[in-house]
This record gives sequence, structure tokens and C-alpha cells, in this order.
Amino acid sequence: MIRYAIFIWSLLILTTVAKQNVDFNIYGSTADGWEFVRDFLKENFKERRDFGASVAIYHQEKLVVDLWGGWFDRSQIKPYDNNTLQLVFSTSKGLVAVAAALCVQRGLLDYSELVTKYWPEYGNNGKENTTVADILSHRAGLPFDNSSFEQYFNWTAMIYTLEQQKPVWPPGTKHGYHALTYGWLAGELVRRVDPMNRTLGEFIRDEIANPLNIEFYIGLPSQQEYRVSPLDFKSYENGTLNQTLPDSYEAFNNKSTHQAEIPAANGITNARSIARVYASLMSDLDNHKYKRLLNEQILQQATKSNTPEHEIDFVIKFPTKFSMGFLLMDDIFPAFGPGVFGHNG
Repeated sequence: MIRYAIFIWSLLILTTVAKQNVDFNIYGSTADGWEFVRDFLKENFKERRDFGASVAIYHQEKLVVDLWGGWFDRSQIKPYDNNTLQLVFSTSKGLVAVAAALCVQRGLLDYSELVTKYWPEYGNNGKENTTVADILSHRAGLPFDNSSFEQYFNWTAMIYTLEQQKPVWPPGTKHGYHALTYGWLAGELVRRVDPMNRTLGEFIRDEIANPLNIEFYIGLPSQQEYRVSPLDFKSYENGTLNQTLPDSYEAFNNKSTHQAEIPAANGITNARSIARVYASLMSDLDNHKYKRLLNEQILQQATKSNTPEHEIDFVIKFPTKFSMGFLLMDDIFPAFGPGVFGHNG
């Protein structure tokens, strides 16, 4: 079984110079031996590397770090607290991968099958032989989309657009980061096989968030909008998503964007919730209060690389490795040993 401490930062990094001698509003809990994380978080605020953040760590099935602090926004009036939510961009893709893995575990979906088995309309313009694995591991050949941002709010329109597209490369022959299209492609597969015909956001709510008693929204309820810490865009000028959609960042602060389902990029959550999801993929948690989501066989399938060694990402232009929706990070975090998976934001 893969075992390692799971840690997730939920960050709001701002360029404003912080007030001197400020109380960084750090609250929460650390288990014995984990107090150093509080010092690390404080140092991040002191050095202005983070402006508002939460951090959570599960270790050996227990929540050993649950901290938050800093400021909600530039005004430095409202603290970034235990009630704060944060848009986490591509970290959302990890939850989509979990949703797909649950469908595989229940016999609804098969990674090796053709997409057209579940989604016949997808088999157009050279996409006939695309597999479920191709979509989940960014090998489908549809990394780009020229739709307007307003169309991203219309799931049906986006699915039709992707059905008509011709792939940039023959599916399965190379990989390239599908910054936004991944969410609709993988999400439509989940929607197609779900016996209850839910939206992807509803599936994640019912099958992942509610059983684990966490908050992870793809499609934020309007009454929760006041809790979302606004993004600062200068922090993301060189981000992967910004390279794909350079004019779209400011739209991610709009409530209409938060309430839409853009599964590859608009998940809203906190660090504790993400940490619990990943920990629950490997074991029961907190004295069996929360049950394991994936069995060992499915976890191994979901986290096995589908990227040839050293293959260059067509979009990002450097090597990346993907499994069935997860970014594999052995090379990024070698200290944790083999089997490190997840997704950055």
C-alpha cells in the first residue's frame, strides 16, 4: 500500500507588502512532533511568499496538521480563517480522476475501453479509437479550445464542440496537458455512465464530499460565495493555465464562474478537504470514521503511469507523467519515495 504524508497548500499569494509586526492569524492544531509546520507557515507569511493559506497533513490515517492563517484579501482586514474557501484551479483535476476511478471500481467504466462505448457521439474526425485512458492521461489530442469563456458555462455546448473537434495528434500517440478540456472530457464520461445521470459536480458532492464530510465544490452554491478568498492575478502570470488562456484569469473571481461546472479548473475547497480525499484513497481515516474510497486494486490502476518515460509534453514542452488523471510526482518529491501522485493547482 502506498503510504506517505499527504499535504496540501491552499494558497493566496499576493504582491502587496504586508504590514510590519503583523499578527499572522495562524490558528488550528498540530499533533506532537508536527509543530514545525506552524513555524514553516509563519515563515512563509513573514517572507510574503504566502498571504493567506491553509495547510493540512494526514499521516498514518490521522489528521496531524490542520492550520490556517494570513489574510482573506488585500485589505488585510478580514483574516483567512477556518471558514475560508479557495479556488484551486487544476487541483480540481485530481477530484475528477477520483470520480472516474469510483466509476471503474463500480464496474461502470473501464480504462481500456473505447470512449465510444459510453459516448458514441465522440467518435468523429479521427477520434474513433480514443480510449478512456487516453482522455484521463492527456493523450486524447484535444488540448486546446477556441470557445468563448461564456460558453464554458454551457456544458452541453462544450460537449458538442469537443465531439466535433479533430485531434491535434492521433489519440494515444503522445500526450499534452489538457488544461481545460480534460474536465469536460472526463466529466462527460462520468456523467454518461452514472445511473443517476447527475452532473459531475453533483457526483463529486454525493460520492466523495458527503461521505468524507468535506467541502469540494464544482459548481459553488451561491450562498457560499462570501467565503471564497479572491485570487490575485499577478501570482499566476506564468502559470500553466495562463499560458493556455492568457485573458481568462480575472473571470475566475466572478461568482458566475464559481457557480459553473468547469471541472478542470474551478474547484473550490480548503486544504483539509483535499488532504482527506487523498488520504482516503489509501485507507480508512480517523479511527474508521471515514471509509476508504478506492480499493487497492483500483488505486494501483488509477495511479499507474500511462506516459512513456521521458516523453515531452506537447503543450508544456517538458516531460510530465500522468496516470488515470493524476500527475505523477516521483521526480518532483523524491524524498517521499515511489508512488507519489496528486495534482498541483
